Amino acid sequence: MRSDQPPAVATWLLKQFGCSPQNEAILGDLIEQYRNGRHSLWYWRQIVTAIAVSSFREVWRQKTRTLAALSAGWIIFAFYRSPLDRPLFQSISLQINFASMQFQIPPNWWIYYGMYVLLLSFISAIMGLIVGAFSGWIVAKFQPSHRVPIVLMFVTFLCGYWLFSLSFSIVKSGLIGVGIVPGHEIRSLLFLPFSVLPWVASIVGIFWGGGLLEGHQASSCT
Repeated sequence: MRSDQPPAVATWLLKQFGCSPQNEAILGDLIEQYRNGRHSLWYWRQIVTAIAVSSFREVWRQKTRTLAALSAGWIIFAFYRSPLDRPLFQSISLQINFASMQFQIPPNWWIYYGMYVLLLSFISAIMGLIVGAFSGWIVAKFQPSHRVPIVLMFVTFLCGYWLFSLSFSIVKSGLIGVGIVPGHEIRSLLFLPFSVLPWVASIVGIFWGGGLLEGHQASSCT
């Protein structure tokens, strides 16, 4: 039986990150339409659209500060770019060219491969969390009273860059570009979530440093 209550996570997201002055009215209207028969997918789509539109309007009103904040955030991540940063800026770490190896791969190579993935991923995740928190804090400082839209914009651009890097790695190197070793696809897939961990840690760090994980954010939008 279908519940009359809309998806709780979607409702929380709009309350937390919606920046429209009519946020409560919009939410009430969406809940009413959901109870009148709208599907959960429709509700989610409207929530995401409302957050995106309200955030874009806010950053567009402060174009100069938004550009300066995004530039500062990118500069911080540019300095962070290092061999340990490959999971962040060149899709997944361990873009191994087995054809160039000059030694024989032992039968239990995947054990060492897995240990390397786990170690490097956790180290990169810690670094990503720290750098993400610092960059989120810096970006939010450019507009303390409007930190929600500007931090969301920074996260959006960063995710877009990562997706582009991921696609480029696959096009350039095939699945090995994302850590999938030919002939050992299943074992490689087991380690893939750990390789994505630095991405997640960086995003969490940005939200944390930007103050978006604190209570209700309506006062940070207007």
